[in-house]
Amino acid sequence: MALSISAESLKKTAKQKMKKNSIRSIKKRETILAYLCLTPVLCGITFCVLIPVIAALIISFTNWTALSSPSFVGFTNYINIFTKDHFFLKSLTVTFYYAIGAVIFSIIFSFSLAMLMNRRIPFRGFWRSLFYMPCIMPGMAVAILWGWMYNVDFGLFNIILRSLGIPRSMWIFGEATAVPSMWIMAIWTCGNLLIIFLAGLQNVPGVYHEAAEIDGANSFHRFIHITVPIMSPIIFYNSLMSLIGSMQAFTQAFVLTNGGPNNATLFTVFLIWREGFRNNNFGYSSAIAFIFFIIIGLITLVIFKTSDKWIFYEGK
Repeated sequence: MALSISAESLKKTAKQKMKKNSIRSIKKRETILAYLCLTPVLCGITFCVLIPVIAALIISFTNWTALSSPSFVGFTNYINIFTKDHFFLKSLTVTFYYAIGAVIFSIIFSFSLAMLMNRRIPFRGFWRSLFYMPCIMPGMAVAILWGWMYNVDFGLFNIILRSLGIPRSMWIFGEATAVPSMWIMAIWTCGNLLIIFLAGLQNVPGVYHEAAEIDGANSFHRFIHITVPIMSPIIFYNSLMSLIGSMQAFTQAFVLTNGGPNNATLFTVFLIWREGFRNNNFGYSSAIAFIFFIIIGLITLVIFKTSDKWIFYEGK
């Protein structure tokens, strides 16, 4: 009797070991497969992001014109940025001015448009596609198109103004109107924000609106106290991504204004390009890029740290 019990227990333990071994082998195969699938992405990040970033960091401590061997200069480039280069502070001011305006107006416009597109309107699919189309167009083509419309003499906008009896505007060719003109371009290309807002609005529970309507809340109260709090995580995401993208503005200045007039559109990324590829000062350009990277990182960190005060997640 005892021998039969021990034999059965041995069989059970043997089966358990076989199950454990099979589970381990399955996990190993899944792990290997996961790493194989991640290999192209990891290689891309390593060779296209990490190595260039490290190389640029090393170059920022050198004086290198790409025509001669780099010479190590320590922190000289970083010191000169804050002590001798008045273009850097000017570029930061212009970049923040453009980014803040572009984010605010793009968020308001895309959110309002998403609210409209979320309703049952005629040809709703057509309008959604139409407003999304500009954001998938090449940036260079968009800048050239808007450059034609902003032309002072025969541009579309000044033709409309003259037909209305309004004096023509300098648009991107005026120091005071250059950045606001680029805000309009940013609003026109905010279709990606529109799609994300629209997806979020479709997930707002209708029960909340029905309950508030029964309690006597009008549409404005429902929007302020129901829609906006529920949409706050999406507003946060769109605002952050739009801010980071706007602070890296380059194509508008490169194609339309060349940083002018009078450095009114001297964006920081354009300054980085100008120092590196026009002045052949790659060490100094890399130093500006790393300082700008730190600035964007600190802004992002502050936004994340303060987000809990105005973002309401489900269950809160």
